[in-house]
Amino acid sequence: MTWLADALVTLWRKPSPGGLGSEWEPPASAEEIAAAWPDSLIPDDAVELWAVCRSARLYADTAYGQWGLVLLSPAASAARTALERAARPEDVTADDLVIGEFLGDLDLLILAPGERDERRVLVALPLDPRVEWYGVGSSLADFLVAYGEADGDKWWEAGAE
Repeated sequence: MTWLADALVTLWRKPSPGGLGSEWEPPASAEEIAAAWPDSLIPDDAVELWAVCRSARLYADTAYGQWGLVLLSPAASAARTALERAARPEDVTADDLVIGEFLGDLDLLILAPGERDERRVLVALPLDPRVEWYGVGSSLADFLVAYGEADGDKWWEAGAE
């Protein structure tokens, strides 16, 4: 099992705090990933994620849906990435992948293979330029472990104040 798969299994087994819940879809096939991203080199993190689960909702507010993270399916990721590249070409680069959306706001989780260290996984802010986006992990597994340890809280925002 990969480190990313281990991180997801740990999240699956961990009970969510009151009012929050998590759910996962079965893995995506290699064909589904290739169909969604036919002409793209996909980062290993994304391929590993989709090999474990097609999509997921993590720490989602079960009452109002105003909190949590949605990890996008390959097709939804490709569509959202294309949309963001077209809308924000100065910020979303050709090798970035939008891998998730935070519920209740417009923040996005982006895999940025062209970045280094803690900026390989970014939380993109809707109105701010890329240089102001939060670097939240050197890999998707690192991010998911930290997100789970924080019980779905946005720990990166606390460090910015």
